[in-house]
This record gives sequence, structure tokens and C-alpha cells, in this order.
Amino acid sequence: MTTGATMQTTGTHLPTGSALDPGRSRLLEREHELDAADEALAATRSGAGSLLVISGPLGIGKSELLSACAQRGRRIGLRVLRASCATQERDFEFGVVRQLLGPASTAPSPETTGGGQHDLVVRRDVLPAIVGMSAEQPLLILVDDLHGADTASATCLGQLGGRVAGLPVTIAVTVLDGDPGSERPLVREISDAATRVLRPGRLSAAAVRTVVRGELGERVDEEFVTACRDRSAGNPLLLMSMLSEVEVTGRSPSATELEAVRPSGLRERLVACLSAQPPAVHRLIRTTAVLGESADTELVGRAAGLDEEQHVEAVRVVRRLGLLNSESCLGPAGSAVRAAVEALTADEEPEEVHRRAAELLHHQGHSAREVARYLVEMAAPADDWALRVLRDAAEAELELGAPETAASYLRRALLDSSPGGEERAELLAELATAERAFDPAASVRHVSQAVSMLASTEERAAALSRLSPMMLAISPAPIIDVVREVVRDCGAQQEPSSADRLLRMEARRRYLMIEDPKGIADNVRRLRELGPNPPLESAAQRELLSVLLYAATVTSEVGASEVARLAHRVLEREPARTEHVHTGLPLLANVLVGADSPGILPSWVDRAREQQQRQEDVVARTLLRTEEGLALMSTGRLDEALSAMREAIDLGGSGWEHGNSGTLLTVAFLALETGDRDLTDRVLERGVVPGNNVCVTAVVRSLKASVATDRSEVGLALQHILDLGQQLDRWGMRNPALCPWRGLAAEMHHRLGEVDEAHLLIEQEYELARNWGAPVAIGRALRRYAALSGGGEDIRLLREAVSVLKESANRVELARAHLLLGRRLRGVGRPGAEKHLREARGIAIECGVQRLIDRATAELGVPVSSAPATGPLLTPSEHQVAMLARSGRTNEEIAREARITSRTVEKHLTKIYRKLGVGGRAELADALAPPHDRNSS
Repeated sequence: MTTGATMQTTGTHLPTGSALDPGRSRLLEREHELDAADEALAATRSGAGSLLVISGPLGIGKSELLSACAQRGRRIGLRVLRASCATQERDFEFGVVRQLLGPASTAPSPETTGGGQHDLVVRRDVLPAIVGMSAEQPLLILVDDLHGADTASATCLGQLGGRVAGLPVTIAVTVLDGDPGSERPLVREISDAATRVLRPGRLSAAAVRTVVRGELGERVDEEFVTACRDRSAGNPLLLMSMLSEVEVTGRSPSATELEAVRPSGLRERLVACLSAQPPAVHRLIRTTAVLGESADTELVGRAAGLDEEQHVEAVRVVRRLGLLNSESCLGPAGSAVRAAVEALTADEEPEEVHRRAAELLHHQGHSAREVARYLVEMAAPADDWALRVLRDAAEAELELGAPETAASYLRRALLDSSPGGEERAELLAELATAERAFDPAASVRHVSQAVSMLASTEERAAALSRLSPMMLAISPAPIIDVVREVVRDCGAQQEPSSADRLLRMEARRRYLMIEDPKGIADNVRRLRELGPNPPLESAAQRELLSVLLYAATVTSEVGASEVARLAHRVLEREPARTEHVHTGLPLLANVLVGADSPGILPSWVDRAREQQQRQEDVVARTLLRTEEGLALMSTGRLDEALSAMREAIDLGGSGWEHGNSGTLLTVAFLALETGDRDLTDRVLERGVVPGNNVCVTAVVRSLKASVATDRSEVGLALQHILDLGQQLDRWGMRNPALCPWRGLAAEMHHRLGEVDEAHLLIEQEYELARNWGAPVAIGRALRRYAALSGGGEDIRLLREAVSVLKESANRVELARAHLLLGRRLRGVGRPGAEKHLREARGIAIECGVQRLIDRATAELGVPVSSAPATGPLLTPSEHQVAMLARSGRTNEEIAREARITSRTVEKHLTKIYRKLGVGGRAELADALAPPHDRNSS
């Protein structure tokens, strides 16, 4: 015969104080239940007993409430009899009764009772014994896990429960919701006869915080507390299991670490609980765990092989156990439940569940995206229909801006494609299209593999067109050779159907020619060949023109105004889409910056970025942020440009340093122009290595010059700049608007006392700027020329610089010219100095360039505290709209001049009013006016 002590420790009940004991929650938020228990216990002393049933899901704290009843009962003089039930000992007749009355009691043994004699034994032996004991001292009978009780004991408790109202006996039992034993007739009878049913609830956020900090200390942060609340859903057992595991394993109490916590003891508790459940429940939980939260209830049931009745009942049971949330997904104990069910259903493979789910959805006509998420988990070979679904789903994910998900589907499809042939080549090309958004190196590798399997020129061209020119530029030599070969073969075909593809391939080939002096010259020749109005109907035509215009900009072979005209024609016809970053179109930003004509570029980039925000293309995010930085720089908003470039570098973009030549040089020039050591360090820390890339080598030299300048090593900085200049001259880049290295070198020569060398270089830069024709390049050269001059010549040059720069989009260059002119006028005692200094300060504030604001403020002698805060700055496109609105133009006129829609003008103005804190257009002029104008009004 099993003793009472043995029976108490073999059930699912955990003794108070164990590592998983929810009682360590100190009965928080159980006041209502304890008050009810106290009332019943007090009445027991007066001879009025009651039957209390404590029910609820697994781990809610039922056993702890039972223990609290025992303590309270003893405190007021009740005799406490306690027993614990265990499902595996249900065949031991009167086992629970013997725990209550003790082995020496008059309770019968299994050997002395036979089937059908329970009622007789209870009436003859057990009930009189209990009544006699209660006459000596009021009784409190506690039974934990009643659902596991043997039939004889349940019969006894049922009969006693019907008589307690007239006896000094109170019975309190716990019942687990969802356990099959709780549905037994005898247990149901006891539950239905209860004087009161107590259902403890889940802990509130405040209670969870108290428990967590009581266990791990007051210094635990709120993020960890919230994570505990979310993962436990306020269930005391789950909460204490997690906290115990954190303590035992020595993990730091952080939300991140909590994700990895897998309470070992909780698994055994769940196995014990679930082992009593029928196979249908096991299959439901297993399938729910495998399919994840995205699966709906009906799909889970069918994939689990359950009929409708089995499914409904299984869901009801598991939800009552507290293991399913309201969406029919595994609740907070998901990982532990999954492990427990795996122990009970080890014969079922997860991939078989995924296969059934995929087939069910496919046959029901669900979308490829819904089916593919299950197919991708299968290890078994995929059928033809499955391969088609995976490819269709990948295409849909790409359209929705989820390239990494698309790539996962295509990689799965590749596992079952034939080793060679057209289908595998197509899959590789599609995979490369997805990967170019987050892993360009893999994209190049897979296109290379695809091209090697394709026989026709048309197919090879289609595959290569999926690679951006930027990535082709850093591809292995064999890929570049293939590009040239495909372009040659496409040209030989002369088929109208392949005209666009030929142009697209030509654009990529000519992009590859940019770093070759002969190649870049040939690109200029090709531009002239297209005539003054090149065709721009197709995207391929626009891409080719963008590459050719960049060559013309770099070499200054075509004037700035003509280059800007053609570049704006391209932007007017090209939709502002994220995908443009994977073509040659990003070169247009450099073209328009060099031409000092950003025009619609800021708003065009804004629209492309708005579209990108819905996508997961890290390369696009990087390049779009870089384009925005270029647009900001072109208007003189240097601090914002620095911020944009820093973000682009931090994003990484999977090799951003291999970006187009103009972008790299502009980043380097921005670092030199602003003296921003942070930007310099960020670029160098990214590991930019010279190698064979002309532009990367130039960038490294520029940045080294910046570092040397920052350290006041003027001679070393000059040498780096001169090396850079020689390299750019050999390349054929003579445009001072993109990299004014001569002006920088002239300043350093002058600081070293080498006046003749300084004047020679600045004169060369001025002539090159005049030939190019961009106001910013001319005005900058004039300002630097003036800085090296004196005797009145400097003032003449600065007045000319101010006049020229008033036509420039780059407002900060105008501010610099005003600042230097104000200084020189003051230096020789001539009038007008303060006017120019105030202009410099006002424009610097408008541009948000703090360093220039500080310098102008110091020159004016204005206390720093009186300098206005720069406040929230407008984007380049907002600034353009604001300035046009300030001039009195209507919305229609602004839209026409800025080349945007009237609706976009309205949206910009709404944002502008909010940022500037004005009520409308009437207040806009004053808000945008220079400070001295506002003060005088």
C-alpha cells in the first residue's frame, strides 16, 4: 500500500517553496479569494461548513491559495486534513481518503472493498469517522488536484460535500481547467455543489513588477519587467519559472536575455499536465507550435488531421488549460509547451505538418505568399507545383518590398531545381534581384552563375540587367568581360525587340568605362552623338543618358547649363521609385550638384524615400540617404548634409564605399569643406581601401588630407591634395564644382608662404570654373582668390563673388562670401561691413550651419545667448517651397516652378507651418526673414 507521504509528492502539485512555486508571488492580488475563504472558515467554527472549489488554468496559483487556507484555518483553531491527488494513482481506491485520515484510520484498504461497494463503505465507515472528528474539533479538509482523485475518494468527498452545511466541516478543493479528470461526473458533481467557486486571475502589470523586483532586486529596469509581463501574461507559475531560470543560470535581467530563457522545470510540469490529454489535444498543440502564429484555427485543425468535432473540443480544452491565447496561438508558455508536446509526440516530423498545411492552402486557392511560408520549412523535395508557388511568392514579396523573404523562397526552390539548365538560371537571376537589396556580393555571384548557364544573348542580357552598374563596377573581371561580350552581341542582332535591353546593357558598359580616361572621353563623344534632345521615352534611354551626362560633368566637356537641362528632362520623365538606385540614375544627383542646379532633385528624392520606407532594401536606404545628402549639400545645408552622410555610412548598404565616383568624392569634399572629423573617421573606419578603384583612392587621399589639416600638418595635407589632383587630372576629371582641389591646395600653399604657387592654382581653378559655368564653382573660386589677395583687389573679387553667388543654389557659399567681404571692409575701415556680416549670419541661420552662425555672430559682437536657435530645419524640398511661397507665388506657380504637384505643395506648406510655428502664409515672410530684418520690423 502506498503511503500518504508518497502520494503527496508524486502528483503534479509542487510543494511550497520549490523553485517553480508560484506561491513565491506572495499571494499578490488574491485579496478577494482570501476574504471569501476567511468567511467560510469563520463560519466553520460556528458549525456551518461549506464547499469551496478553487479552479483555473495551469499555474494560476490554485495550490498556493489552498496552502493559505490551511494556514488561516490552523490560526483560528481548525483541524486541517490535507491530501494531494495524482492521475497516475487514480486506481488506488480510497487513496485520497487514507491521506486525509492517515494509514491507521478506519478507512478501508483496496483489498477489503470491491466494485460497487464505495457508497456502502463511505456511509458505514468514512463519513461517521469524519463526523466524529469534527465533533471534537472543527475540520478543514483540503484536496489538491481533485481531478486526479480515485473514484472511491471522489465518491466520499461528493457525499460529504452534500452534508457540510450542517457540520463544522469545510472542504476546499482545486480543479485544473481543461484536465480530462475535471469532466468526470463525480468531479463535476462536487464542482456544481460548491458553496463558492474561486477563480484567481492573472497578475496585473503592477503585481508583476513587485514580484520581479522582489526576486531580482529593485534595480531591474522597466523594460525587463514589461518583458516578464508579456512573456508570462501574468501567470504566476510562468513568471516564477522564468525568474528562477534567470537566477540559476546567472543571466542578466534584460529583455534580450529573457528571450533565450527556457525554464527546464516548467517542461516537466507541462509534460505531467499534458500526458493526461488525448492524442487530439497533443496533435493540436504540436501543429499550432509548428505552423506558428500566422496559421488560422481552421488550417491548424486540418493540418493536425482532426475532424471538426475533435478540433472544436481540442481547442476548448487547450484554451481552458491556459495554453492558447485569444487568437488560438500558443500563449506565453509557447516554447515550454512546444518542448513538452515534442516529448509526447516525438514520432511526428514538423516538416510533415508544414507539407500538409501547404497542400491544404494550395488546394483551397490561397495566395502563393500564404502557401510559401510553409513550403520553405520543408526539407523533402518540392514538387513542380511547389516550385511554381515559391517563385510566385518571391515575386509578390519583392513587389511588397520584402527582398529577404523573397530570397528565402528562391533559395528553397534552388534546392530542388535541376543542376543546370534554363530553370536554374532563371532562379539564380531572380535570387540575384532579391539579394541586390541586402547582399550585393551574393547578387553578383548568382548572376555570374546564371549567365554561365544561358545560351542566348537575350537571356544573358536580361540576367545581367538585374545587376546595378555600381555592383558591376566591382565585379570580377570575367563578369565585366561578359558584359562587353553581351553588348557586342546585342548590337550585332539589331532586333527592335532588344533595343531597350541593348541600351540598358550599353549604359552598364559605359558606367564601367567611367574610370578609364579613354572610356570617359568616349562617353562624352556618345553624348554628343545623341544630339541636343536625346530620346527619353524609355527607362533604358534615360539610364544611358544619365551615365553619359555624368561623364560630361566630370570632364566639363559640356557646359553646366546644358547638362542641367538634360538632367532635369530625365527627372521629369522618370518616376521617383526606389528601384532607380539599382540603375545608373543615381549619377544624376552628382550631375545636378556639379551643375549647381538641384531644381526638382530634392523633392524627387523625397518621393523616392517615401516609397522606400515601406521596403526592406538596405542598399536603397543607403543610396537614397546619400542622394539626399548631396541635394542638401548643393543648397548649402551642410549640417543636414553631414547628418545624412553619417547615416548613410552607418547603414552600411553592403558596400556603400563602392558607390558611384561622384558620391564618394562629394563625401570626401564635404569632410574637407566642413572640417568634420567625425565624418572623416566614419568613412575611414568603414575600411575603404584604395586598390584599383580610382575614386576610392582619391577619397582616401582626400580624407588623409582632412586628418592632416585637422592636426595643423599643412605640408602633409598639401601633399595629399596634390597627389589627389594629379590622380584626378590623369583620370580626366577637371570639374572644380565636384572636387575643387586646386582651391584647397592654393590655401595650403599660401599658409606655407608659397604665394606664387597659390596664385597659379587658384587662377587655374577660376578658369576651369568659368568654362564650366556653374555659379557655385565660379563664386567659390573668386572667394578663395580674394582670400589670397589684398590691396583692394580682394574687395573687388568678393563683390563679384557675392554677385555671382546670388544666382547659386548653394546659399552657404553666398554666406561665406558675405562674411569674408564684411571682414575685409571692416579691416580697411570702409562702410558696409556690418550689412554683409548680418547677411552672412542670416543666411547661415537659414541654412542651419551652426559653425558659420557662430563665426558671423562673433564678428558682429553679438552675445551668443542672443543668437537665435536654429530650431527644426526644413527639408530641401520644403525649403524650396517655403522660399517660393515667401516671394508671393501661388500654389500653382510654386508647383510649376518646383516641378511638383499642387497637392505636394499643400502637404509641404502644412509641414512648413508646423515646423516654423506659424499660422499660415501671411506669417511666413517674417519667419523666413534674416534676423536683422525681423528686428527692424
